[in-house]
Amino acid sequence: MNDNNSNSDNKMKEERAARYEEIFNSVESKAAAFDKLAYEYYLGNFGRMTKADLETLMFHLYIDQLLRVKGDNDFKIYSDYTLAKNLGIPQSKISSLKLKQQLQYPIEFNWRDALARVSKNVRYENGKLKLQIPDVNLYYEVKNAVEENGGFIDVSLTPKLLQLSPEYFLDLLEAISEGETRKKLKKQLRENLQKTTGDRQYLESEPIGKQLMNVTKGTAIWAVKTVAEAAIGETVTQGSALAIIITNVVHALATVVKNQEAAHV
Repeated sequence: MNDNNSNSDNKMKEERAARYEEIFNSVESKAAAFDKLAYEYYLGNFGRMTKADLETLMFHLYIDQLLRVKGDNDFKIYSDYTLAKNLGIPQSKISSLKLKQQLQYPIEFNWRDALARVSKNVRYENGKLKLQIPDVNLYYEVKNAVEENGGFIDVSLTPKLLQLSPEYFLDLLEAISEGETRKKLKKQLRENLQKTTGDRQYLESEPIGKQLMNVTKGTAIWAVKTVAEAAIGETVTQGSALAIIITNVVHALATVVKNQEAAHV
């Protein structure tokens, strides 16, 4: 029994050693990591750096180099589960370390592109658009964008899951768009909604979703799908993160619209 445990431990150490050499794959990368570690340690008056701060720094060095070697296109590479398994610590601690390292040693990443990549998994279920958010820092970027744009767009953001009433999808697009694009999008979405539904004016002072609550659910979903799709090439650049998100959500809503139309035949 002890021999089996010993063999298992040795195998795990070998795997982690191999992974370390794969990630820190040059003398330069190892030297840079040590230099950063030494600088922070000596700056903390030699030994006064807390264990928590030391762990955060070590985690940052690991993640930073992992992204340099592997890139950030595949969330599985640095998912909580994968990192927990590779580092031998609980997933809850990985999530906490991700937050701490991003606050203390921020790694710049294009969260809109990241959101676009995961949006391929969006689904419509029980009256909501649902999307798993695989990374805690991506979750907080989306949450912050929503709150900065007014906060009330009927979006439920719990760690790892975004839930949104389809009526409020156009408001979410406004929230995650940038600068001049946001201003133009806000105006054109409302103008296109008025043309599409042909029955009312959509005020800029009110969330679109709140105004769409006054029409039937089927009409609202159809209008959101139609207007969102029309925005690509009009205000939203083809192939951009926003366009990819729209395309994936439109695809998720298309089945709903098709089923509604079939039911009325």
